[in-house]
Amino acid sequence: MPASSSVPFQWPLSPDPFLPLEALYDPDALAWVETQNARTRAAWCSGAAFETLKRRLADAYLPRERPVIPDRWKDWAYDLWQDERNPRGIWRRTTWAAWRAGAPVWQNLLDFDALGAAEGTPWVCVDLDILYPDGDRALITMSPGGSDAVVMREFDLDAQRFVDGGFAIAKAGKHTASWIDRDTLYIGWDNGRKTLTRSGYPREVRRWSRGSALADAPVVFRGEFDDIGVDAHYDPIDRRHTVTSSVDFFDSQTYALDAATGAWRRYEVPEHVAVGAWQGWLLLEPRLDWARDDGTHFPGGALLAIREDAFLRGERDVTPLFMPNERTSACEWSHTRHHLIVSYLDDVRSKTLIWTPTQRDDGTWQWRERVFAAHGDAQVDVSPVESTLNDEVFVDTDDYLQPPAYWLTDLAGDEAAEWELLDRWPTQFDATRFCVTRAHAVSADGTRVPYTVIGPKDAASSGEPGKPRPCLLSGYGGFAIPLLPSYLTGQGIGWLERGGVYVVAHIRGGGEFGTRWHTAAQGEHRQRAFDDFIAVAEALSATGVTSAAQLGIQGGSNGGLLVGACMVQRPELFGAVVCEVPLLDMSRYHLLHAGASWIDEYGDPDEADEARVLAAYSPYHNLAAGVAYPPVLLMTSTADDRVHPGHARKMAARMQALGAPQVWYRENTEGGHGGSDELEQAEHDAMVYGFLWGVLGDAAAA
Repeated sequence: MPASSSVPFQWPLSPDPFLPLEALYDPDALAWVETQNARTRAAWCSGAAFETLKRRLADAYLPRERPVIPDRWKDWAYDLWQDERNPRGIWRRTTWAAWRAGAPVWQNLLDFDALGAAEGTPWVCVDLDILYPDGDRALITMSPGGSDAVVMREFDLDAQRFVDGGFAIAKAGKHTASWIDRDTLYIGWDNGRKTLTRSGYPREVRRWSRGSALADAPVVFRGEFDDIGVDAHYDPIDRRHTVTSSVDFFDSQTYALDAATGAWRRYEVPEHVAVGAWQGWLLLEPRLDWARDDGTHFPGGALLAIREDAFLRGERDVTPLFMPNERTSACEWSHTRHHLIVSYLDDVRSKTLIWTPTQRDDGTWQWRERVFAAHGDAQVDVSPVESTLNDEVFVDTDDYLQPPAYWLTDLAGDEAAEWELLDRWPTQFDATRFCVTRAHAVSADGTRVPYTVIGPKDAASSGEPGKPRPCLLSGYGGFAIPLLPSYLTGQGIGWLERGGVYVVAHIRGGGEFGTRWHTAAQGEHRQRAFDDFIAVAEALSATGVTSAAQLGIQGGSNGGLLVGACMVQRPELFGAVVCEVPLLDMSRYHLLHAGASWIDEYGDPDEADEARVLAAYSPYHNLAAGVAYPPVLLMTSTADDRVHPGHARKMAARMQALGAPQVWYRENTEGGHGGSDELEQAEHDAMVYGFLWGVLGDAAAA
């Protein structure tokens, strides 16, 4: 952002006439919500078609016959089984040998649905952290209703019950916990404003000993109020204590505990360089281009390796393990016992490298690279099975029209072993009628923006524009998050089978093409993401895939901001809008829930020059009377403690006050930011497809 000018800025809509709707549980606000919900349910959640679709989606999301691919922990296989009777899940285990032999004898450990019913709280399992190496205790983190706030309890796996007087945090908050040993934890404690950052996350790390009160646990690390949060972790394999202090949403400082002095020592790298560790190696990941004092330069998104002892001696001679180009994303890494797994996207297709370090006789090290060969055109995800034991990996393959398949292979040895097919997800719709194609649109500044089209083969094979069809365009464009190909279970059933076309826009702001693709639409350049999405919409109409009247757009969270801004800027381009858990009031987003943590992505509404940029596209502020906005379905959750439901509430209220005739609002009382379970998701999706076909289907018939 440029330096702020001295000219003050006054936000439009000051004072905000709909500000009272931000009061989550105010009786008047809740009465408004219920009135809106009743109207929306009557329009889109009634009748045999809705119930049939909801049932089919629920059966597809929780099929009776589906793969069980457990998490391995030493000699045990753990699984969270979910079905129609237990949508929140039963945590269970069997021996790894029994599961591999195809004869598992499952031991139920904890039924989250039964626990929720007994305690009157709809518990959602968030994390299960088993104590290493003992294996008889676990820290169970649960969310009430799917919110980001959690509680933590210690669980006895052998006794199959919570530990009386054990480690527990009963009041929900944005806590973090990590085992140090059987009787000691690192805790990030949400104990009210003084213990939190501006963004609402813990700013202190405490070392909590069994039998003591958490309030008495000593604070061993404290971050700054303006940080995002701090998190501590102990690695029992490498015996490393680390703290990550997130200074903004993207960047951090990493510290390691010096065993000799008991002090935290920071790794001296720029804040945009993430620091990880594995078997005596430091793995450095610069987010931005890194020009070092020694004259070397590494692009943002690279992965660099150096021995930790060498780094601490002041040496800086690194080995590049991944160097991105203009077609690739940044990379991610994981590891087996002896190998490093490096995964990235190349033109939005997954690629994987296997790196193996070996030490020469003279004490120096060398890295050997091999490409992990994929099978066919499917997306491939490679993940370690049990990195403390061996080099086996799970290989998951799927694509838009291909249901997931699960394989097992071993990275040990010089050549890749054969893949063993473990199981396949059941096919949920007939994909033989459809195909996947790639095209590009040209954005306002001339940038070529790729998009993926999934639709009928007859339209694609003809090579000529056919009859325009109802089309659903989705996008995100923020926080360097890529939109990856995955099996279109819901979209296949609810949209493609009925003749619709589904499109994914790979716009700037996302992570499909690395750091520069993200930063090109960050902060003051946010409009580029909207321009990209608009360009894709225009291309879909220009090429005859659809027409404006038949084009629906859908986005959630930052994607909700995307579709909200595009609807306000170009209402004539769209026939329907589904706007889910959105940011829409950019004057107050930083004051609501976790919003302050996103200032580095959007800008600061309290800085005059940055506020002007935000106000230019803030959907809530740019609504106007007399504009023919397309029908819009706004969806959120009372329990969403990440993006405040006030954004969607106020947007719906203001649009209705301005006379927009088809503004529909639905607020779920549970579910958090990402939903609570698959049954709730089935109802949500049935409503969305009912709305879209009810609006766009009528346009197609006209």
